[in-house]
Amino acid sequence: MRLWILSCIVMCLALALSLAAGADTKAVTDEEYIALFRKHFKPVEVPPLLDTYASVRRYDALYMGKNLEAALADVNNDQGALAWAFSRRLESLNDMYRVTGDTKYLEANLRCIRATLAATDDKRGLRLWTGATVPAWGCDKYAKRGRALFAVHTGIITAPMFDFLVLAKTEPAFLQSLGKEFDTILEGATDALATHHTQWRYGPGKREGHYIGLDQEEVCENRPLPGNRLAAMGWALWLSWKASGDKVHRDRALALGRYIKNRLTRGKDGAYYWPYWLPGEPVKKRLPRTAVEGEDTSHAGLTMVFPFTLAADGKIFDKGDLERIGKTVTNGFARLGDGILVSRITGTTELPPSYVGNPARWLAIAEVCPEIREPILAFYLNYRSTPNPSELALLMRYAKPE
Repeated sequence: MRLWILSCIVMCLALALSLAAGADTKAVTDEEYIALFRKHFKPVEVPPLLDTYASVRRYDALYMGKNLEAALADVNNDQGALAWAFSRRLESLNDMYRVTGDTKYLEANLRCIRATLAATDDKRGLRLWTGATVPAWGCDKYAKRGRALFAVHTGIITAPMFDFLVLAKTEPAFLQSLGKEFDTILEGATDALATHHTQWRYGPGKREGHYIGLDQEEVCENRPLPGNRLAAMGWALWLSWKASGDKVHRDRALALGRYIKNRLTRGKDGAYYWPYWLPGEPVKKRLPRTAVEGEDTSHAGLTMVFPFTLAADGKIFDKGDLERIGKTVTNGFARLGDGILVSRITGTTELPPSYVGNPARWLAIAEVCPEIREPILAFYLNYRSTPNPSELALLMRYAKPE
């Protein structure tokens, strides 16, 4: 468990530092990349069947019981662990409830949420480098100036909390057992989102909106945050609206959705492509995939969580958009086949294979784009012997055709 958390933190730190700085890297040949990939992701000698690999029994054995107790023993975001590792457990428990209908996963998530809310900076008596103490989760990594608050962290931590509340409302008995704690969780997650209100800006286009960087990494200061960070906040805002009916959060989420959609490049191959830093203005010109400096596949998976969420509710992104994103998978980062995934969504090989990240996120559109299942499942069965809790739950939720 600790090794998984450490690897998540190290990878995310390396990604953030290199991509925020616009690291200049050189592409390798496909053959060289494949060799690097197989060195990083050790091939599985005998690939298992999906039913064996992704099962409720396996999730419970790996991530419930003693493993859950160990995870709950030390919840904090000082090195980014709450954002980049523990929050995925919250996501996975919501998905396990969806897969099974068993409220034991909601009960487990309630314990995780309590631990998360107990770990905010104000509860722990910690100050940001600015001197402020916030009802959210600061981090000592990433910003040279010291402990800082990151919108991407707040988004990915609170989104599964709001999602939990949405699910709780579908279970009358469980909702009744929550009692006033429903409002306590809602208030805590909402207060965390509110710490970023000063970063909100409308525009630049009609009915668009975005967040700018303030008091975090200097490279982000007073400029629109990268797409994956905007998406994390949009995801949380939309789920907040669904949990609470907060119309301000609804409208801001939709404004963020328009901002992101307008900055995706339509490739000449029919796919969507985009860079880590979205363009300042809407993109109107179609380009070859290799003409776009594609976002790394890991962060791009987070960038797409928000469009997938909006599309599921019939907002901003439609079936055509999802089909274009499906081609991002097949024509872009899964173009090499055999479960070998490329580290940029455009399928170019400047970044090492560690930037592949959590490709199970993309399976959320598999019902519309069934062709993406095979390359992503091949990655897991052939190269990832043990998925993290979020991956395992996503595979159970989306990997099998309806």
